[in-house]
Amino acid sequence: MKGIDGPSALVRGRRIVVCVGAGGVGKTTLAAALALGAARAGRRAIVLTIDPARRLADALGVGALGNQPREIPREILTRLGVPSGGSLSALMLDMKRTFDDLVERFAESAEARDRILQNRIYQNVSDALAGSAEYSAMEKVFELAESGDFDRLIVDTPPSQHALDFLEAPQRLLEFLDSSIVQLLLHPAFAAGRFGFRLFQRPARRVLQVIERVSGVSFLEDVSEFLMAFEGMSEGFRQRARRVNALLLGRETGFVLAAGPASESVAHAEAFLARLQTSRVPLAGVVLNRARVWPGEGPAPAAVPDVGKEAEAVRALAAALAPNAEGDGETAARAAIHAASEYASLVRRDEEATRVLRGASRALGCFWRRVPELPRDIHDLDGLARVADALFAEANAGDADD
Repeated sequence: MKGIDGPSALVRGRRIVVCVGAGGVGKTTLAAALALGAARAGRRAIVLTIDPARRLADALGVGALGNQPREIPREILTRLGVPSGGSLSALMLDMKRTFDDLVERFAESAEARDRILQNRIYQNVSDALAGSAEYSAMEKVFELAESGDFDRLIVDTPPSQHALDFLEAPQRLLEFLDSSIVQLLLHPAFAAGRFGFRLFQRPARRVLQVIERVSGVSFLEDVSEFLMAFEGMSEGFRQRARRVNALLLGRETGFVLAAGPASESVAHAEAFLARLQTSRVPLAGVVLNRARVWPGEGPAPAAVPDVGKEAEAVRALAAALAPNAEGDGETAARAAIHAASEYASLVRRDEEATRVLRGASRALGCFWRRVPELPRDIHDLDGLARVADALFAEANAGDADD
């Protein structure tokens, strides 16, 4: 697959963008910034999070998000440079509600739908069904893509220790449905013969009967109803999972890996890239967020100037500060130069720490982009706009190939 030149080309050329990465690197903010960039390009964009934290709502400066799209008001978007043809919405996935919607879609009848939704076994295990949470997220993406209401879907994901679960959810659901135990439980003979208690060995049946008498819960009946109702939906889940899997790995989708300059985050991102090398995931780019960069995007100066140059720099800066300085201008100049030297060391440290990651992303044909560290966390749309400005700016010196 041909590489993507940068974030601008990504949101113009791919309908779905999935952001993955470790926790604490600002991935949610980057996802929202990508969505804002798509809206500024005249697209009807939506950013969807499956992370239960409130960070997306905070980044967008809006109240609580729900399972239905919430659009940012037009007057705010106009102020942020979004043209009349563009829009920006956000959605916080409700896993349980989305999986319930799947049941409603695939149930053979209204009676079967109601039977499984009201079933106590389903109500207690639907969140824990193999792959249900991640698959529900992908189902929501598929639903939004099929609706035609949005041109661009930007997906924020949980921290990347769960990312491959997210990416592999459709296939894992298919494997679950095709497993021998599920086939045994969902065998048509079960529904036709209604074996009920006879499916269970005598000792287990006695235990369950005691539980039923003590608790008043007809456990076996609930299991029987749950399995018989689910039997009629299994093929619908299979077909849908295949379509979702094709969408994820198709030409309309691009993945962006978010990383931070800390050594742990870089190591995590490098490991993630290594796993992607053996997969078919369409990785489009790597974004180093909260990077420390030297003003003007040029290289950071040498760590410690020699004594003569430092003294000369202190005198020159003290003279420049003299008209506005209060107290000892030379002391202020020395402190400023020391602070600049310390920051230059941090800039060089970030560059060195990310050198391998930068090279690996280039080897995979991905774009590499740095977003500078901002003085405060992002909690509103104005702050988000500053991140989007940096993300969609022309590639700077630190983004260039080594």
